[in-house]
Amino acid sequence: MSEKRKLLQRYMRNLNNLQDELKRKELEKKMKELEMLQAKLARRQEQSGTKCAGGKIKNLRQKKLRKVLGKYMMTLEGFLCELARREARLNGDRGRASESENLPHPRMLEEYTVAFCAVGEDGRELLEAALLARRCAYAPYSNFKVGAAFRAKCGRIYAGCNIENVAFTPGNCAERCALAKGISEGEKKYTAGAVVAYHPDGFTTPCGVCRQFILEFVQNDIPIYIAKAPPPEQENCIPSIPDEAEVLVTSAFHLLPHSFTSFE
Repeated sequence: MSEKRKLLQRYMRNLNNLQDELKRKELEKKMKELEMLQAKLARRQEQSGTKCAGGKIKNLRQKKLRKVLGKYMMTLEGFLCELARREARLNGDRGRASESENLPHPRMLEEYTVAFCAVGEDGRELLEAALLARRCAYAPYSNFKVGAAFRAKCGRIYAGCNIENVAFTPGNCAERCALAKGISEGEKKYTAGAVVAYHPDGFTTPCGVCRQFILEFVQNDIPIYIAKAPPPEQENCIPSIPDEAEVLVTSAFHLLPHSFTSFE
């Protein structure tokens, strides 16, 4: 087995070396093309000097050449970065996931915590809708009640609660319940969401299935407000969430940065 492993390692090294050699040859070819274009542009600049119709045509040609040169420069920079990453990997260095070309890198919203009184009106409205929906939770087996609310692109809020089942698998989470209500009424895009539940040790964020489900119906990143519901003995107190209570403002992309995707 050790000989086979060594042979496989040698094969992989040779394959990587061949790939690097191909990249270098392609880079050299692009560099020669760039030098030719630069020389051509210099000659055109020397020959131009008049302001007649012919001079205007030359200026247009120069602009086109500059655009071509800019594209070539961007391509070359990409090749250089890729070569640097390949050489670093061959040397055993660890690369940053944020720089990998095999992962999507969507623009993420800021993630932070803030007092409930400092949350914007839209966020407070979602949290209150989620709290109201939580009262209807059907959780006779875990006694763990969750409420969720999502704002559709049209502005309407859809709220839902968790629904348990004696067979466990047929149960439904609050997040999917809320989104399913909106989807069944024709709303396929959402701009914000909120989740509330009570756990004495911290926030309750969506489960993995719900995180993937949420991403199915958002175009860009959306804020997700997470707050702790009042404990059972204080459920009927007003206000349900005190002004000084901490709220986690996260986002759909932060909750599941490497979601399943078809890359379409």
